[in-house]
Amino acid sequence: MNDHDGRLVAWLVENHLVMSITAQRRDISDPDVVADFASKVRDAVHLSYLYCLTVADICATNEKTWNSWKGSLLRDLYFSTQRVLARGKEKPVDIRARVRESQAKVKKELLRRGLKEKDLDILWHRFKADYFLRYQPNQLAWHAEAILKHKQLDEPLVLVSKHATRGGTELFVYCQDRPKLFATVMAVLDNKNITVHDANIMTSKDNYALDTFVILEQNGEPVSQLSRIQSVRKALEKALASDSPKLPRFRKLSRKMKPFHVPTQVSFLKSSRQGTSMMELIALDSPGLLAKVGDIFYRCNTILLAAKITTIGERAEDFFMLQTNEGLQLNEHQENTLREALINALNVKNIESVN
Repeated sequence: MNDHDGRLVAWLVENHLVMSITAQRRDISDPDVVADFASKVRDAVHLSYLYCLTVADICATNEKTWNSWKGSLLRDLYFSTQRVLARGKEKPVDIRARVRESQAKVKKELLRRGLKEKDLDILWHRFKADYFLRYQPNQLAWHAEAILKHKQLDEPLVLVSKHATRGGTELFVYCQDRPKLFATVMAVLDNKNITVHDANIMTSKDNYALDTFVILEQNGEPVSQLSRIQSVRKALEKALASDSPKLPRFRKLSRKMKPFHVPTQVSFLKSSRQGTSMMELIALDSPGLLAKVGDIFYRCNTILLAAKITTIGERAEDFFMLQTNEGLQLNEHQENTLREALINALNVKNIESVN
């Protein structure tokens, strides 16, 4: 082995978790996250070797933890980083140009389907630029067509994709934003025995929720049966239409899970996005976990912007992007308050007493 190969191996050993953590616990739709990752890998050679090592490492650690969702995350990060490296890290993304490009592609397709340009312009004027950066043109078209055809404006719109998206089933919720919306959605999905692997929480300029979730069955497969999709959609529409939804009783902790003890850990990380805080949560993967977390966010006056959900056996390792009700980063006191509330609510004794 020559010196160059030796340095490459040493670098891979030192950074073997970087790609896995970035793909599974960071918002890879954020250009700043991808740019930061690109600066760490430095070039296409390091990127390719790290990609291969990451896939091999996940499969070797526990082959049951590998699924098409994780594969899609790693592929998305790989190709996004490739584009940044090819373009040159010193050339920032032109956000306005990307928004215009996405809108032009979508508009061309939707006009072909018979929608009116004026209606599209009015709709999109209500949405922030971030919305067009986070979604692909096919998703933007799916949302816009459904919203414009949705006649009951005061009723929630719930869309469930008929085809697998990035290894999972995409769920889109559009309705007037309100307290505990995330917790309500999570509670309904938990009662349907569905797992959530990704959440992208967004609000329009006029306070409408534009929330997307990637959901899977307990066996890691997409939610694909038509009767299953219809059941999930109707349950969500009913819960979101209620004036005062209450979190239901959750499923009991299974006998298989009761012997495990996973101490709840909450840590805050430095955020690259201004006005946001990044939080990692490690806890027992108990029934209703995300609904309870969402409820605690509400009680602590904290807004959820995005979530990445990772479950390894009995252990949940979840990442959340947060901000205060005022749109600011959490200060030290707010972080401590949230940490204490989560730890108190999610320890095993409390979980068992609730059930």
